[in-house]
Amino acid sequence: MEEKSKVAIIGGGISGLSCANILKEKNIESTLFEKENSLGGLISCSIESGNIFHRVGGHVFNTKKKHVLNWFWNKFDCEKEFVKANRNAVIFLNGSFINYPIELNINQLKRSLGEKVINELIELSKNKKISKSFEDFLFNNFGKTLYSIYFGKYNKKIWKRDLNKIPLEWLEDKLPMIKPQEILIQNIYSTKKDNMAHSSFYYPKKGGSQFIVERLSKDIVIEKNNIDKISYKNKHLILNNGKEKYSGLIYTGDIRDIKNIFTNELIEELEIKEILNKIDNLESNSTSTFLCECDKNEYSWIYFPSEDIKPHRMIMTGNFSNTNNNKNIGKNRITCTVECSGEVKKEIFINELKKLPFNPKFITYNYCKNSYIVHNSKTRFLVDSLRKVLLKKNIFLCGRFAEWEYFNMDNAIESAMKICSSVESCIKL
Repeated sequence: MEEKSKVAIIGGGISGLSCANILKEKNIESTLFEKENSLGGLISCSIESGNIFHRVGGHVFNTKKKHVLNWFWNKFDCEKEFVKANRNAVIFLNGSFINYPIELNINQLKRSLGEKVINELIELSKNKKISKSFEDFLFNNFGKTLYSIYFGKYNKKIWKRDLNKIPLEWLEDKLPMIKPQEILIQNIYSTKKDNMAHSSFYYPKKGGSQFIVERLSKDIVIEKNNIDKISYKNKHLILNNGKEKYSGLIYTGDIRDIKNIFTNELIEELEIKEILNKIDNLESNSTSTFLCECDKNEYSWIYFPSEDIKPHRMIMTGNFSNTNNNKNIGKNRITCTVECSGEVKKEIFINELKKLPFNPKFITYNYCKNSYIVHNSKTRFLVDSLRKVLLKKNIFLCGRFAEWEYFNMDNAIESAMKICSSVESCIKL
């Protein structure tokens, strides 16, 4: 009797949960392994003093990809379970609010500054320069002035890297790929939101992004177990010396950890020791996320480019859904999620509160050691090289830290769709 194919999934974040659901739709049996007590990974939420706390930034759902949209709404009731909101984002610049994106709101800058920006954009539209790095792109598309007051400062604050060493192709899908001439035209004709990422978004009425996690975790097989050993015997993958045999494996964890969980025999058989040593040097940033209460306001995101303010953004998660706020904070207050790149101690952050708008008050915080991945010129080549070799044993990489790509929720779901189609093809051969 032919043995039924079964797939192991490591990691219970949005990527792993999406894979488990998609495989189920394809009638492929799977078991999802999660080492943490709760599911969700980077999009997980907790309840703190009666408030929803997005533990690694504020996560919303939005996509322009129809196939992702269709799949998602097959799992949820858009009208009954979600709120649709328009993104009302601003930049806190020298004590004033400038509408986001700044390049489409030049008229809100001081006239002398705005004139400099316009003159630079006119010159840039005449001289089309080729951008080789992220820094080149920012200079060539937005000009020296916008770079100096916003783009350079903000991105250095997030990535904590020399922007000249960050390859442009890594961020192509995440940036407003708008040309200088288009910026000028859109400023004149006020089509300010045409190129704005996530100009509208969907958010659960209750439970924050943890509601998405809980729905996707229903009716799938989940084992709370840390996988510290993966071996390959008789054309099957074995996890932790268990009796269960798997025809395929979807790995959604940190790609740098593979060297610690693959047996030496598997590493030698695949001849990936050298690649794994290089992948071990991939860089990522940590995040310190603070849950606060603050005065009611109309915004969804506030960005802070100033080097004098440690947080890089303030996400008004209390505006996304009223259920995010404990009534005890008062009718004129909401909760917000304040995010800092890197480790910022509670005591230091509390001193920063007076620099932020809307009188924030600290509730609690979370430190995530790995949240933002960073590329260099060799990153994609390394990851692609490993991916191709792993396919020989039906091992697939999926997700932000497995594929080393800066995925938002919709990117993670789309990747899961592609990976599961490959899994289906491979295990049926």
